[in-house]
Amino acid sequence: MPRYPLEPLAQVRKKKVEEATAALAGAVCKREAAARVLRTAEVRMETALRAASRVRTAELEALTRGELRASDLARGHVWAARAAAEERELAEVVRRAEAAEAAARDREREAQGTLSTRRAEALLVDGHRERWNERHHRGALAREEEASSEAWRRQR
Repeated sequence: MPRYPLEPLAQVRKKKVEEATAALAGAVCKREAAARVLRTAEVRMETALRAASRVRTAELEALTRGELRASDLARGHVWAARAAAEERELAEVVRRAEAAEAAARDREREAQGTLSTRRAEALLVDGHRERWNERHHRGALAREEEASSEAWRRQR
């Protein structure tokens, strides 16, 4: 049987599928890493908010009991300002982590689309190869039958 004429194209398409698969795997790893960074940032922020809330609650209870002096209140205001600045910084870290995770998710979707396209292109060539092989196989069978028929006619 003759060699499939589009075999080089089939090999190129197969290689592109493999490359797209590797790119998707890399994109998935990067998205997962970005998601871990985001989760870590969220946990840090939640922990800081809970700690600040506990301190505020304790300070309010002490104020209610009359245990604080003016200097304690002044230090409390300074602490509150610093805590608010830390919360803003942590919120910014979370925002950047969310943006990085969203970008990684977009790159993953893009890699999935590229892989789908590459697979479709490879399947197109594979389908053509199957039809080409079938056509040539049928032709070979027809030639064999014809040769067999001719041989049988000659024997009579």
